[in-house]
Amino acid sequence: MEETVLAFFFFWVPGFITVMGALMFLFTKSSATGRAGQILVGVGLLAILLAPWTIPFSPSSSFGHFIGSIVGPTALIAVGIYNLSFSGNVPIGRLSASERRSGIIMIMLGVIWFEGMHWWILTPTYPNEVNGYWFIFWSTTLLVSSGLATGAIMLTRQVGVNRVQEQRLLTVVLVMLVSLVLLGFAFDGPNVSATQFAHEFWLAGADVFGMLVGFSLAILMFAFVIAFYESQLPEPSRLPAPTKDELTLAAEIIAAHTDGGSLDE
Repeated sequence: MEETVLAFFFFWVPGFITVMGALMFLFTKSSATGRAGQILVGVGLLAILLAPWTIPFSPSSSFGHFIGSIVGPTALIAVGIYNLSFSGNVPIGRLSASERRSGIIMIMLGVIWFEGMHWWILTPTYPNEVNGYWFIFWSTTLLVSSGLATGAIMLTRQVGVNRVQEQRLLTVVLVMLVSLVLLGFAFDGPNVSATQFAHEFWLAGADVFGMLVGFSLAILMFAFVIAFYESQLPEPSRLPAPTKDELTLAAEIIAAHTDGGSLDE
């Protein structure tokens, strides 16, 4: 019972605080509330990251270990994508060429870091085996990233203007992602076997497919409910046709506002 209480206060409460802080930061117009939300997010994330030390007996601590393992490369890739995106063909707020180069370097370092987790000794291991969240994260990331890159290429070709460079970059990214998936299928890593990676990849595909189906069904059900509700509404009452006196009055008002006057008025 005591371990359950400790896990609640040192993991689930910080998780709730993190979500509430993020909502406060994103959906408030008050600067003070926004700063308070940022503080709550920082405190909550710090408590989650410390879970392997505060509640090492709880299975929830493995999630804190996983977050701590990926926060470095994730931050590098996020900042790199920001620099790369806003130093390209944007109308306002364009960053400098040096920031573009630094963005490319940060993305490359982040990708190499993640690859080291699969093909080298950097694999998140907690306490004595590979963290289960890593399998889910890495396979899902490769699958979703490949799908997003494919969709972005199709979108830029259909509606993009002067986006040839972006299309080439996205094509390179897609080829790299597909290559990583095929290499993971074919070769074993020091801590992750090809069979295990393939198994997790197909499970990730099933998860993503299920999410897409569920999302599509939710949209269809929402549209069905709206259409059914509107079909049950009575038709709006029709106004009677204007009388001769009303038409005459309307004509007089229109004539008073359209006839006469000069161009300077």
